[in-house]
Amino acid sequence: MKLFIRITLFSLTVSSLFALPRFAMMEEVSCGSCHSYQGGGGNRTAYGEEYARESLIMKDIVLPWENEDSEFPLYFGVDTRYQMIAQADEDLRQFPMQFALYAGAEFGSLIAHGEVSRISNKLRYSGGLRYEGLPLESWIGVAKALPVLGWRIDDHSIFTRGGNLTLQGLSREGMPYTPFIESPRMLEFGSSPIMGLDLSFMAGTEFINVSGLTDSDLFTAVKMSYMYSGDLFTAQLGLVYLDEAKLINTSVVSWGISSHGFVWLGEWAQMNGWIQPEITNMATFNQLSYRLFQGLDIVGRYEFFDPDVDLTTGAIQRTSLGLEFFPVRGIEMKLSYRTSTLDLPDASSDPESQILSQIHIYL
Repeated sequence: MKLFIRITLFSLTVSSLFALPRFAMMEEVSCGSCHSYQGGGGNRTAYGEEYARESLIMKDIVLPWENEDSEFPLYFGVDTRYQMIAQADEDLRQFPMQFALYAGAEFGSLIAHGEVSRISNKLRYSGGLRYEGLPLESWIGVAKALPVLGWRIDDHSIFTRGGNLTLQGLSREGMPYTPFIESPRMLEFGSSPIMGLDLSFMAGTEFINVSGLTDSDLFTAVKMSYMYSGDLFTAQLGLVYLDEAKLINTSVVSWGISSHGFVWLGEWAQMNGWIQPEITNMATFNQLSYRLFQGLDIVGRYEFFDPDVDLTTGAIQRTSLGLEFFPVRGIEMKLSYRTSTLDLPDASSDPESQILSQIHIYL
């Protein structure tokens, strides 16, 4: 029981800057429209700030240092989270999760961002520069950041984004996309040759398995997504393939549908050669949310991780249901109930349950 609490405490300390892809589905835009990093995260662009004012929060307030008529191109901010966990037969746990400083700038088609965050008593740095003024709605960027392969959910305890960073019983419990690994330096080129279609190519330094066993220390990835928008619904499909040093490869399929306040997001990720050579592991999640009214969403999620794709033993299942409340710009509050089950012969078959609450301040 105490181990499970420590798992949750540790994994939740590493949530990245506020990035919820269901909002992109509802607004029929990419995550890079609201954030300086193309895949979501980083400081918020002018469009992202405007969206928060008009479509996300219950009530807009003007922060004392803001001037809405100013066209000053630089942005600075603070991002911090505080978490509380209630579990049967245990005392209430409360602790600071994260503290990050970020900055960004917009000079026409040139967008820059940088972030310094404290994670597990260690400072981490990330950032990048993107130019969007190329023909055919194309852009090119350089960054020190994790590549975004599927949905950039703002919780690294999700199995597709990291999973259980302190293990319950398996050698690996989730995909290796956590802020504890050193972010690679990478180059990314993307284009939108026709409406709704986005294509991109990424190449960068090795980051999943820094082994030095091959002459190549690079990863390459290709990514495609297509969004359809109609009167009844909006849908998006994404496909990604990544290869690192010819030792590890991963395939990711992501999808989403938005209609009248409902948003369904899903992702399936498969990786070969990460846990062991010639062993394939798989992680997936499905999330359904509904906007009760502006400022309050209900969110349910189902997650599954299997370390060897036999779908019979050694798998982890997790379900959660909760509310997300956005009273004013700069504040998010979460309350959720979560259960987890680990399928191992010597593990308890009874699901572990928790009530989690969180306050997230981003200024």
